Amino acid sequence: MGAGFAAARYAPGLWGASGVSAATNLSVLSPLAPDPAPPGVAKFSEEDFAAWQAANDAAVSYEAVAWPQLHDKIATNFASGTHVHDIYYMSGWVPEFAQFLTPIQEMLPQDLVDDLPPSSFSTVTWDGDTLGVVFTLSLLTLFYNTEHLEQAGMAGPPTTWDELKGYAQELTRGGRYGWVLNYGQPDGIGGVASYWMVFLQQAGGTMYGDDGMPVFNDAPGLDALKLMVEMYTNGSTDPGSISYIGINDATNVLTAGNASMMMNWPFMWKPASDPATSKIVGKLGAAVLPAGEAGTASIDGTDAWTVAKTSADPALAMKLIEFYLDPVVQTRQVLDTGWLPIRLSVLEDPEVQKGAPNAAVVLEQAQHPYDSYVTPDYTEVTLALGTEIQKALQGAKTPEEALKDASDQVTEIVKARSA
Repeated sequence: MGAGFAAARYAPGLWGASGVSAATNLSVLSPLAPDPAPPGVAKFSEEDFAAWQAANDAAVSYEAVAWPQLHDKIATNFASGTHVHDIYYMSGWVPEFAQFLTPIQEMLPQDLVDDLPPSSFSTVTWDGDTLGVVFTLSLLTLFYNTEHLEQAGMAGPPTTWDELKGYAQELTRGGRYGWVLNYGQPDGIGGVASYWMVFLQQAGGTMYGDDGMPVFNDAPGLDALKLMVEMYTNGSTDPGSISYIGINDATNVLTAGNASMMMNWPFMWKPASDPATSKIVGKLGAAVLPAGEAGTASIDGTDAWTVAKTSADPALAMKLIEFYLDPVVQTRQVLDTGWLPIRLSVLEDPEVQKGAPNAAVVLEQAQHPYDSYVTPDYTEVTLALGTEIQKALQGAKTPEEALKDASDQVTEIVKARSA
């Protein structure tokens, strides 16, 4: 479906007709590309975007900032008490900023809801209100070097924790490591705490009980941490992992051929397959994450669009979000930027699966649990938890000590929020 077809659907009469007054202005706060940016910031669906503005007599302006600055920018905007933007990008922050966001459950078209993974709404729902829409299916899956596995006589990727541990040790040879990940950042989505949450779910555990209090200091929580510690202390994890802050740091080790396996986000598939940035082109494989006692599980990157309560036209703002999730736009999003669509029908499209070979794997991973456990104090919780995990990895505390101390700290954080 080409840009011309999409443009025709959005245009009033003949597309490009004159006389558009742009009576309504919409302001959007988004990440800068190559992070998950919309049309008009990232280079895709630009004709469609212009046609949408013409059809809706609207002018859309963007403030695009580097991803690490987004949270504080959002917090400052809302704290000002004045209207700044109509639409905000969120990444695990919906519960934190819920009071400033418009509930949109009554505005969501049913055909759109039916075409989204049900789990995608867990990170954008708080106190019974749906406050956003996730626009990219960003689940951690397994990336691996097919050549390394073949050289070691492995027929395919590991499917269980035991295989993961065994593979990682066997693949650690010749100056390279079987496993790499960025454990240097304790907090946030993509920090070491969130990686432990993946293993926690695979072990059959959960972060919180029905009363909202932490329950992770149990057998599954300890099994998850022991797995990470064992793989780190036995030499099969790149020791630099404890200092790697971002996913790019760890991915660069994999794409240089210096590690064999890692958990990774879908958007990294494109640079990992680019000969300009990767030495393993044609040697990259993807699979669902190895299963623990409870099976495979993952976490969600939680990239979502939300509408501010201060927006003068929330219905139009919602229409723009619907445009971002239009099947044609979602197709261009993945093919041109590498960020997977969230719509199931687009993920299942043969053209998309051909252009993004990891799409089918991520879609399969989405059939299994994935919960990022976002709360209003997610940053504080993951900072406390991630710092204790780092201490366990470095041997400063036993896994038992670290998990108990993390649980005690998180309990106090939750109590303070509930007070």
